Amino acid sequence: MSLWTPLQIRTHFSLQKGYGKPEEYAKKCKEFGYESCAIADINTLSGAVSFYKACKKFDIKPLIGCAVKLDGESITYIAKNKAGWHDLIDIVTTINILSEEEAFNYAKEVGSRGNLTSVDHVNQQSMYYANQSDCELQRILLCSGMRSTSSKMAKKIRNGEDFPEKKFFTEDRFYLPTPDDIVELYTEEEIALSNEIADSCEEFDILSQPMLPKFTCPDSYSEDEYLKQLCRVGWKSLLAETGKIDSEEMKEKYLQRVTKELDIIFDANLSGYFLVVQDIVNHVRTMNWLPGPGRGSAAGCLVSYLVGITEIDPIQYGLIFERFYNAGRNTEDHVSLPDIDVDVPAEQRDEVIQYIKDKYGDGSVSQMLTFNKLQGRAALKEVMRIDGTISYGEMNDVTKYIPNEADISDQLQAMEEKSIIRWALINEPDHFVKWCKINPDGGLEGSLSKIFEQAISIEGTIKSQGKHAAGVIISSKKLRDVCPMVKDKGGNLVAGFEMGDLEDQGHVKFDILGIDLLNKVMEIKG
Repeated sequence: MSLWTPLQIRTHFSLQKGYGKPEEYAKKCKEFGYESCAIADINTLSGAVSFYKACKKFDIKPLIGCAVKLDGESITYIAKNKAGWHDLIDIVTTINILSEEEAFNYAKEVGSRGNLTSVDHVNQQSMYYANQSDCELQRILLCSGMRSTSSKMAKKIRNGEDFPEKKFFTEDRFYLPTPDDIVELYTEEEIALSNEIADSCEEFDILSQPMLPKFTCPDSYSEDEYLKQLCRVGWKSLLAETGKIDSEEMKEKYLQRVTKELDIIFDANLSGYFLVVQDIVNHVRTMNWLPGPGRGSAAGCLVSYLVGITEIDPIQYGLIFERFYNAGRNTEDHVSLPDIDVDVPAEQRDEVIQYIKDKYGDGSVSQMLTFNKLQGRAALKEVMRIDGTISYGEMNDVTKYIPNEADISDQLQAMEEKSIIRWALINEPDHFVKWCKINPDGGLEGSLSKIFEQAISIEGTIKSQGKHAAGVIISSKKLRDVCPMVKDKGGNLVAGFEMGDLEDQGHVKFDILGIDLLNKVMEIKG
């Protein structure tokens, strides 16, 4: 019997409301002996996949919920079963379509179907951070969201002003309670009720193997057969007729390579992926637009060259297929997908996406969310701004030598604590010694040591959401049925998960990048 079940966990996916990360909550639940816990972010399911994976990692039963807060009313639902998960998806999508009043009434109607359980009758404090000491970090996020400072919030409180977030600045009780805490906070009946709700919810899987869209092949070909046929066509036009395989040695070299690649592609059931990409590139050429010749590791695939996805012969330039796709990463439970970036003229990108929607169905194609996180220089500047005691000139001096994440990504991966700021303190200490340094015990000291500590702690915390610049999801299902849809800044519905979480759910991402340079080259060519 679980000691207690947290039913009102908010994570940093409740944008600038919660500070806690899914993995922190799951790890704490394991430590405290709680066998289940429920995510209930505000009006969103965007953290559900991360939360689900974190719970499975620590052998905690994940309960997926959502706190619906609209039109001055609120209700928190948890999915009893897989059908309840789809009901939550329906509710969150509706929140982004209807008015607040209509959406709230619809949420109650969906809740009456019997697949969701409301937990509002349970006496339980909402949790916005995993540790009591994290209350200051949540306050930083709240100030960030309100574009305020700590001193301005303190002044409001001294003046007796009332505002929705006031309780978070005057109390530090919104954390995941310890076993000792729950004995003080809740009665035996309330503890038992939380566990009864957890026991009444089935454990279901929200992840999936890749659900590739079905590519319609001509002449009754299967996808594997058609991909092989396209390779034959490319073999003739790009290799045989150009003299690249005039010698038996070169012919054998190309043959071994394409055979190996096709075996890997067929074994992972990925022919459809390549057929979709080549069809998109072929459409661009058919419209007399200019596609990119091939970007990154995708140029190491001979199959891509033969079917017209790329224009770079990997044998000629000694490029390695395994840098593009390594079948060794596949397991029985997970098949990784290739990652082919398709460069198209920027001015025609929307038309290319519309072609994809027309071919695979508007409801099965969507762009997707991306989350902007406080990292490195931005995190440190935001903490200093909220502190309110440091001039903008000094902020720039302090952060001048914080590197960009991309410049040190390999080194960050080798660090236990993947902090850009800590990396800078370790590797460029002379630039920061005036304000902060690492002492022999590994702690921080200096006039701004507390600010540096807070900035390091909030690195990786979500600040805002936007639309992914390139990613397009093509699903074998109607996305609205299997994925919450949310509005971007332009009012268009996009898939409400970020890229990695969408792929974990089996949705297939294609990167369609708009490149201005391609338009310029087209203009020059006339």
